[in-house]
Amino acid sequence: MSISERKLKILKAIVDDYITTGTPVGSRTISKREDINLSPATIRNEMADLEEEGYLEQPHTSSGRRPSDKAFRLYVDTFMRVSQLTDEELKFVKGYLNRKYSEMNDIVDVTAEVLSDLTKLTSVVIESKSEEDELKRIQIVKLSDRKAVLVLIFASGSVRDVMIDVPKDINEEYLENLSGWLSRFVENRNLEDALTQIRSGAENDLRLHQRFGEEIINLVLENIRKNAPRKNVALGGARNILNYPEYQDVESAKNFLTLLDKKDALYDILSDSNGLEFQIRIGNENKQEQLKHMSVITASYRINSRSIGTFGLIGPTRMDYGRVLSILQFIGQTINGMFDDGDDKDK
Repeated sequence: MSISERKLKILKAIVDDYITTGTPVGSRTISKREDINLSPATIRNEMADLEEEGYLEQPHTSSGRRPSDKAFRLYVDTFMRVSQLTDEELKFVKGYLNRKYSEMNDIVDVTAEVLSDLTKLTSVVIESKSEEDELKRIQIVKLSDRKAVLVLIFASGSVRDVMIDVPKDINEEYLENLSGWLSRFVENRNLEDALTQIRSGAENDLRLHQRFGEEIINLVLENIRKNAPRKNVALGGARNILNYPEYQDVESAKNFLTLLDKKDALYDILSDSNGLEFQIRIGNENKQEQLKHMSVITASYRINSRSIGTFGLIGPTRMDYGRVLSILQFIGQTINGMFDDGDDKDK
């Protein structure tokens, strides 16, 4: 169902106000905005329609409404603009990173700190290891009618293998051909890049492997990710979320802090970014139950085409998405400049 221009304008105003205040927004508040120029009665009618369409929620019996996950998704996709950081914020990021890191291993902890300090959200950062993670080949060997072993062979000489289920009618020759097809996409790539390349290859070339189809590709992806060595995970501002009034009840705080204690869970949150440069997941778009009323923004960074890590920010669905994205972008540019040769460091 399409939304009229008037409803879109009112909805944007409600989301803008709710991001700032965190309290339900009433028709009278919206009517006072110079850019609306509508009576409170007209706004109430439109708000009632938006609630019926799933864009607004009424938490109490008062007239105030708050945006739903659906409204925030529309807002991000339609209205969000990446904002400009202030000169003070730009200097803060550059000074923080230049002052506190001494080697590549430190960049994870330092980035987690600067992200949480600047956004007042909870940050999670995972580092991509380099040579030890690089794959040389994937081999699938049939063991019985319905079982095969997936072998991951790394440049360092290490080997990891896992059992997978395969369709009964798949023969050894076919598995050998599929192994060669998969290996073309992973050779000399770390695990994160390998996952991205296999997924891309499956989308473009899957017709060559109709007998396995998406089922076997998903099995390969799942097992590579499941058996990948856990990377360094850094956390910043773990308790920042407790500063938001909507997350101050004991049960919500306990559930969230319990999630942050689990390194594997944090790793999985960032792994869900699927190698995208930026990804925003709002409320129910998150898989973890503890994040169903929160938003997660992730960013994957590269230096000279090599992945250096994935950075994530966790906060309320009413976070300032445009500002958060601008911070993530600038931090990525700053880190890239720190490792570039020449005059870029001083820019």
